Amino acid sequence: MIGKLITLVLVLSLKLFASQYDDTILSLEAKIFVKMTLLSEKRNRRGDDTLRIFIITRECDFGSAQKFKDMIVEYYPNRVLGKKVVVSIKEFSSTLTYPDAIIVLKHSQEQLKEIALWANEHKVVSFGYDPAYMQMGILASLYIGKSLKPYLNKSIMQHYHFKFNPYLLELSKFYR
Repeated sequence: MIGKLITLVLVLSLKLFASQYDDTILSLEAKIFVKMTLLSEKRNRRGDDTLRIFIITRECDFGSAQKFKDMIVEYYPNRVLGKKVVVSIKEFSSTLTYPDAIIVLKHSQEQLKEIALWANEHKVVSFGYDPAYMQMGILASLYIGKSLKPYLNKSIMQHYHFKFNPYLLELSKFYR
């Protein structure tokens, strides 16, 4: 009897902690982060027809990163504004080739700061799964309150000279 109880507790705890990511939020971010990237000035100056997005994850979150990637590919299977969307899953390294944007999943505060600094210095638009990542220097996230709005880190935009389409700026809520 005790063995069955322990097994039940173990199975239930695994189910509860199987995914640390909310599927609804992932779905919203999959739709909106791609469009926000297209509204960045740097993206508009690049000459090719590919929009490169890296999902930055840790090995333990690879399954969630794959789900996120699948959502983006499902929403943008062909071209969006003339750009082919190419999504890759990567672990962070300062030697990454330069994507148009990165989407950062859960990392420690120190790792988030390092990733954000790298992205900002290389003018790569960075999105955080959690808006709290903006405290570590991530450029953008989603504000989910009474309404859903893009959330931009104003101090990072100013310090690193990120520019976005005025339409996006008008819609956005600003952090700091």
